[in-house]
Amino acid sequence: MEPRDYVTANQHIVQHIKDRLPGDPKLDMYWGTLDYATTRFNTILLKLSQDRILEQQHQNEVHECFEAIQSFYRNVQRYDTWPRPFKFIMGMVLHGIGTRRIPKIKRLLERINN
Repeated sequence: MEPRDYVTANQHIVQHIKDRLPGDPKLDMYWGTLDYATTRFNTILLKLSQDRILEQQHQNEVHECFEAIQSFYRNVQRYDTWPRPFKFIMGMVLHGIGTRRIPKIKRLLERINN
């Protein structure tokens, strides 16, 4: 995929983040994490679009980051719509994604900046 494809695929996530209203503090925390992750990911894509060699070197990592954002987004939506007793399960899933997969985006951004 080209950087343009990733940006257009994440466009609905960015729009959903802008349109939502604050409410549940835990849900707001998840949306904030998603906001930071998509912002960093778009910054990565911007920098990689300027250098094709770097883009080829980090192609697999970029795709992993894209999949992490998509997975986190799907699970945040599930957390929002599932009944209250099952939110604990989704909270555990989101915590796992947020501690294992989302930090890869920050590390990739740091590597590209240096």
